[in-house]
Amino acid sequence: MKFLEHLERIKDEYNFLTGQLQQQRAELEKMNNEKETLTRTYLMYCEMSMGLNHEMVRQQEIVKRYTAIMNQLVQYLPAEHQQQAMQAVERAKNISPAEISQIMAAGSMGGMPHMMLPGMPPIPGMPPAGPMNPFAAVAAAAQQQQRNSESADKRDAESRQSGSCPRSSSPLVGEASSSKKPKIEEDNDELEIDVQNDDNNVITNGNGSAPPSAIRKGDGRESTNSIESSGASTPSKVRNPLDQLNLGNMANLSNMSALFPPRMLPGFDQARLAAAAMNSTPLLNGKPAYSFRTVDNGPMQPTVFPPDAHSAQGVPKSMHKRLELPHGEVVCAVTIAADNSKVYTGGKGCVKIWDISRLAEAPRTPITSLPCLNDNYIRSCKLFSDGNTLVVGGEAPKIYIWDLEKQTKKFEIDTEAQACYALAMSQDHKQLFACCADGKIVIWDLVSESQIGTLPGHNDGASCIDMSSDGTKLWTGGLDNTVRQWDLAQMQKLTQFDFNSQIFSLGCSPQDDWVAVGMENNNVEVLSTSRNEKYTLHQHESCVLSLKFANSGKFFISTGKDNAINAWRTPYGAQLFSTKETSSVLSCDVSKNDELLITGSGDKKASLYEILY
Repeated sequence: MKFLEHLERIKDEYNFLTGQLQQQRAELEKMNNEKETLTRTYLMYCEMSMGLNHEMVRQQEIVKRYTAIMNQLVQYLPAEHQQQAMQAVERAKNISPAEISQIMAAGSMGGMPHMMLPGMPPIPGMPPAGPMNPFAAVAAAAQQQQRNSESADKRDAESRQSGSCPRSSSPLVGEASSSKKPKIEEDNDELEIDVQNDDNNVITNGNGSAPPSAIRKGDGRESTNSIESSGASTPSKVRNPLDQLNLGNMANLSNMSALFPPRMLPGFDQARLAAAAMNSTPLLNGKPAYSFRTVDNGPMQPTVFPPDAHSAQGVPKSMHKRLELPHGEVVCAVTIAADNSKVYTGGKGCVKIWDISRLAEAPRTPITSLPCLNDNYIRSCKLFSDGNTLVVGGEAPKIYIWDLEKQTKKFEIDTEAQACYALAMSQDHKQLFACCADGKIVIWDLVSESQIGTLPGHNDGASCIDMSSDGTKLWTGGLDNTVRQWDLAQMQKLTQFDFNSQIFSLGCSPQDDWVAVGMENNNVEVLSTSRNEKYTLHQHESCVLSLKFANSGKFFISTGKDNAINAWRTPYGAQLFSTKETSSVLSCDVSKNDELLITGSGDKKASLYEILY
């Protein structure tokens, strides 16, 4: 009997355990199902997060472009309306998340195709605000200001009839007139722009400096007067006094996809997108990537640098400042003598020559000064290899050729253009190539002192130029967003590279088939001349104003409006070293032995550096 009882108890326990096992299996299956649901939810969340990050970056770029458009339009408003429009823009920049929610809630009830910002008076005759375009607030403010102005004019007329003193309809006009804004003056049908800001920067170009703004005249020609301002030192076809307006909290609006159309703006820059947000930036060795490689027009990929990128022979480690040369004017062009004995700095109306053979004595005065271009800014100066002849061009129709031994002018060349932005010479120094403001590349024979050809050039000003290492091809960049390669034997264009940004500087590697291009969109593009490959480098925080290869071809220097001097490994752009000056760095040159670097800046001086290996 006891044996049977034990069997019954074992049977009961077995049944109990079997039931528990089935229950656990059911629980496990339920958990597996929940796990799959959570996994799908997690993947969907990750996809949404990546999409939101991408959309945020995209909307930031859209906001930036819309802001630039608004800034261009504001300057065409009457002076008494500009302040109100700018106040509306500032109000939009500082909108808070709570106010955004309020706007969206009001929009869900109103549904009208305009949006008023909190605190802005309603427009008479308009229904409640809807959730469409926030920039309509600027137009609304302008309309309101116009009505206020008309009412004030009416009151002024009434007060004049009654003999009372009229009130000003725009109390901030005095403040606006004293702010840092360009003055556009008209004299004899010619427009010129003069911007005087405190930090005295200038937009320049030439062999390593960016072109000036092109202000259209009434007859369709372009003014090439110098622009001196850090706030306006991004060259463009139309100079905008509000280009440097800080977006501030405007980025808070960037995650509101309902405010903007979902499509990508034309010309959106992939490299800027890749480097815009840390969350979406690829990491290499734990650091954000700044060099991106493109092959056969494929996708842009972060560059993996070789192990010897920073340690190979002939690659510099750093540089040390040796001298500051107080030129006294903005230094738009610089060059170093082949024997490292002298430095030539070009500013406004003259080239100054400095003896640097005794670096320890730190000379503070030039040994001589050559008057050039009738007090116009010099954009480029080229030195013959024997050191006896200097060619100077800039914001004037003339190009000067100087005999440095006699310190006399040999002859002048008339470009028949308003300016010559950049110069290049053939290897035998018998031919001169000049980038002109009308986009043409004009060629002169320096022996016969005569023009021997013209390349059709760019659709807008030709801004930079350099010769290939074999001397058979010419590379030019322009404000028409193109880089072009020319066959000098056939005098015709071989290839053309189209970009979404103006080209400010350009250099050919002396040893390899690479051309580096400095651009208005802050990027440096390194192009292969023999295969469909390029590198996009994004370290500058503003436009790249000058660029120069070392004679070894192993590295090159770029400088920018962000005050930065960057050294890059050819061609993939590993950053070797970087430093900053106190103002925009407008021009640069590397000595023949790659031991010295000279820069010209907006704070009216040149700086001489020793490159350390």
